[in-house]
Amino acid sequence: MIDTPLQRLRDDAASASEVVAPSWPLSSIIACNPLSGFEHLRFDDALQHAEALFGARGLLTLDDYREAFASGRIDQTALGLAMDRRPGHDTTDLVHGDQEVLPERTALTVAEQHDRRAGTQMQRRVESEIADWCAWWSTRPEPGDFWMQWRAAHPERSAGLPTQVDEALRAALGRLRVPRYAQRRYLATHVAALPGWSSHLRWRQERNGGDTMLGFLAVAVATEAAIVGTTAWYTDDGPRPRPAAIAIDDRPLIWQDAYERTVHDSLLRTIDDASDRDEVDEVAAQVVCCIDVRSEGLRRNLERIGPYETFGYAGFFGAAVHVVPVSGRGGTDQFPVLIGASMTIHEVGSAPALDASAAMDGAWDAAKTDLVSPLALAEASGWAAGPFAAIKTVAPGFSARVADLLPHRRADRAAAGYDRSHLDVDAQASIVASLVGLGVGRARLVVLCGHGATADNNPMESGLACGACGGHDGAANARIVAAMANDPAVRSRLEARGSAVGADTWFVAGEHNTTTDRIRLFDTHLAPGSHRDALEALAVDLDRAGEAAAMERATTLPGGPRSLRAVRRRARNWAEPAAELGLAGNMAFVIGPRTLTRHADLGRRVFLHSYDATRDPDGTTLHGILTAPLVVAQWINAQYFFSTTDPDIFGSGSKAVHNVVADIGVLSGPGGDLRRGLPLQSVRAGSRFLHEPVRLLAVVEGSTDHIDRSLAQSPTLERLVTNEWIHLVARPAPGAPWSKRTAQGWEPYEPVHQDRAWPSAV
Repeated sequence: MIDTPLQRLRDDAASASEVVAPSWPLSSIIACNPLSGFEHLRFDDALQHAEALFGARGLLTLDDYREAFASGRIDQTALGLAMDRRPGHDTTDLVHGDQEVLPERTALTVAEQHDRRAGTQMQRRVESEIADWCAWWSTRPEPGDFWMQWRAAHPERSAGLPTQVDEALRAALGRLRVPRYAQRRYLATHVAALPGWSSHLRWRQERNGGDTMLGFLAVAVATEAAIVGTTAWYTDDGPRPRPAAIAIDDRPLIWQDAYERTVHDSLLRTIDDASDRDEVDEVAAQVVCCIDVRSEGLRRNLERIGPYETFGYAGFFGAAVHVVPVSGRGGTDQFPVLIGASMTIHEVGSAPALDASAAMDGAWDAAKTDLVSPLALAEASGWAAGPFAAIKTVAPGFSARVADLLPHRRADRAAAGYDRSHLDVDAQASIVASLVGLGVGRARLVVLCGHGATADNNPMESGLACGACGGHDGAANARIVAAMANDPAVRSRLEARGSAVGADTWFVAGEHNTTTDRIRLFDTHLAPGSHRDALEALAVDLDRAGEAAAMERATTLPGGPRSLRAVRRRARNWAEPAAELGLAGNMAFVIGPRTLTRHADLGRRVFLHSYDATRDPDGTTLHGILTAPLVVAQWINAQYFFSTTDPDIFGSGSKAVHNVVADIGVLSGPGGDLRRGLPLQSVRAGSRFLHEPVRLLAVVEGSTDHIDRSLAQSPTLERLVTNEWIHLVARPAPGAPWSKRTAQGWEPYEPVHQDRAWPSAV
């Protein structure tokens, strides 16, 4: 590639775009780290860059930490160890010292610099014009080229600028007198000025290709140059970063280290105390759940009820399928965004009514987010919907029971099956063999339990389903893989490979609704008659486990419902801002056998991935877990972390003022920047934290050599661990001492003794 000024400008624009993470549409929300573009930096350094660019708070306030310390959430011993890491402060200074300076955006555009000197409002005008254009362009059915459409619509703003987007950007920078050496960081200030729209446009570009982000920057700088005119230009003598004495204030970092040490060490102590090596001899059924933290409560309660063995596995069950619905229109990618589709499977319907049902469901779903269809739907059905809306308001429980009888409810339109006739048998056997490798297949019944969520009047509903798979529930994957596992041809291939399951074993698909903690089993009519009684008994116990899990959640939900009925009706109450708390509280990812945690109540705060090092002599299985599910868990953890520390900049603010913009996202009020991250109601309830912002702790019972090999082979994983975005501890065998992986290698790690219980509830 020839290195030219225009190519360098394109490179600078691409680099500047990375200061925000891509933002997926409302219908397929993916959890992400809002600071993913800074993961090449140490965590501490990334926070300083984030403050300079966004004016955002990356950690809690000193008052928050001091309150946590006073209440016992931060341990005294842990605080002492954190102070040893960063000498120069005493306890009095930490507990009673002056409050910190508020975060401030110091990477400024020319317009911002002029505003601060002259008291003008130029930057507000710039952002308002750009945000309005982003909203208009993004909601077009076929939006076209971002730059060329803006140029045609704004001849007064684009006068004298070249047609080519890169040349136009260079010319606009020239009007502001931005030198070449500063153009990368200057472009980053514009990306960070409207991070919501920038995030959405970055997603569009990565999905569709083209120069959308380059066009955005050209529009932003051209608009700024036109508004600023000849009144100001770029200078390095604008507002400076805060004085060094303040900039290096590391008291919040000390508090954060102590907070994380307290929470993480409590978990490790719990694991040490709860671990046992006894296998469950006779099991009534094996249940494979998603690694999602909300599965922990279901698994624990089911194991308490009867002789059940549970496993944690990525909730797409290894089947990276693109599923085409009965209607033949569209389709869903039923797998994490880290990977691509390996097969396409069509749903099979049983009656024409199913097609009509699916079509009606699509119309209702579209009406939630589309700009025009809500008006059309209101015109067509207002005579019926108006009274029903009134009933939903005054009697949400009754209206939910009525709605469940309507044909558009998803629960009533499950496909009759899935067409696997075109799939290679060996490929199917490989998918099932990965499950068998966990130890699955020795019980008469095996349940593959996906998960999903329902919440009325919630544009961010997909974010409650799965943070990795675009908000798609796991029922389809569970049914497809269960059918594979029951296929005699697949069973034959498994036996030939030495991965045979019991001859009497039958696989059943299920889905855990995490909003209601109800578990639905699918295709039970296909089970052999010899298994029907056991299946009915299992369904009863799953109901009991779900009820127990729901009652546990009752104590943590805002508003304090204390009954099973109250918890479950939240999902259908369209006035409820927090139907459930999603993955709030997540703080660790445990990779190991169930014997590590079977006797521990982890409070629905831990991702649990089953792993047996004795079945993985070369570390291949561990590598797959570390480089995919663990990375996704870090995305989720970081999104909750930063949405908590700064709900306004990293989060999406209060739901009370959200306005939906098609399927794109939400605004706070009538206009402005697109909001990103989690709503306030997902992470805080008044002064109470619903999520504790602590970085993810990865706990591995397995070979440290295998972990090091994975770090060497995966730059992404290596950055997350060595730059301390993830804390990683491991031990090679039960009872062995823990070691922590640092940038320098492995170091002995002894959890501090704490006179406190495991903080299972936030």
